[in-house]
Amino acid sequence: MNARFERNSISDELLLAVFDMPVTFHRCLVPVAGGVTAALMLSQAIWLTETVDPASDGWFMCSQEQWTQETGLTRWEQETARRALRRAGLLVERRLGMPAKLWFRVCPGAVMRALQASVDQGDGDDGCARRG
Repeated sequence: MNARFERNSISDELLLAVFDMPVTFHRCLVPVAGGVTAALMLSQAIWLTETVDPASDGWFMCSQEQWTQETGLTRWEQETARRALRRAGLLVERRLGMPAKLWFRVCPGAVMRALQASVDQGDGDDGCARRG
């Protein structure tokens, strides 16, 4: 174990509890989504889309609490990110059921067009370029 952590008496168990699941996102989505927060939400939505039953036509349900647990985004950050993604045409939402639950669907064609436009505009390092 790292001597620095031992000196501060942080146990292995505490480290494992603190550093549970990392939150990752696709850096190339930042210019497309309009910022890091929206890119994080879009990355998570893309991942969730890949895990749903194909019969769902890409729709998935994720509560505010689930978004917070999975991404660390607050309610206000989620709302701002969702608004940006809807305005950009990258994410659609619908409310279904009683009580109503919010369902989401990524618009893959819109994401691909936005990524292509970002590359065509040369938005600097898109974060998805090959590193060599």
